[in-house]
Amino acid sequence: MEIIGEISLTGVLISIAAFLLGIKFPDWDLKLKLKHRNILTHSPVVMIFFYKIFKVENNMEFRFFIMGFSMALALHFIFDLFPKGWFGGALLKVPFIDKTLSPGGSIASLLTSTILCMVTAISYTKNFTEFILLFFLGLSSLVFNIKKEKKIIRPLAAFGMLYMIMGSVRYEILFRYFTKGILALQRVVSEMMTAI
Repeated sequence: MEIIGEISLTGVLISIAAFLLGIKFPDWDLKLKLKHRNILTHSPVVMIFFYKIFKVENNMEFRFFIMGFSMALALHFIFDLFPKGWFGGALLKVPFIDKTLSPGGSIASLLTSTILCMVTAISYTKNFTEFILLFFLGLSSLVFNIKKEKKIIRPLAAFGMLYMIMGSVRYEILFRYFTKGILALQRVVSEMMTAI
């Protein structure tokens, strides 16, 4: 069965299931008896493992799994980029050497992980419909987690900005809208500056 002729229902279901698994995966550090915000679960390490499997098992179902799981990791990391304060449990922990990253190191690591996971998810899309599917999965997660996370504006802005910028690199139609919006904004600012 096809959805809008470009994406299978099976692909949608696999992406959703992988997303639901991926959004919780970073917090498995607690189940694995690791310190919270362990860099092993709060980084794309697991995505490298999946990437190796995908290279060997090059099939469509696994591609949808990678898309959904990567996007979920990126969303989880976006939420983690906006803690109440950069101390204690907000900082990333490095196992084996029992080290805690500084606030700057934690921010840099989470931001890098967010970008790598989002690039992975978007690069595995084959068409704009799949890109839109991932966008709605991310947006839904942001909306459903408002109460739990007690924050929405900064994570929503970060997700929207990163997703649109990265998507405009992959999809020309988005790039055209993105550049038209920037040009329109420049005109408005220019007119405001002239009026002053």
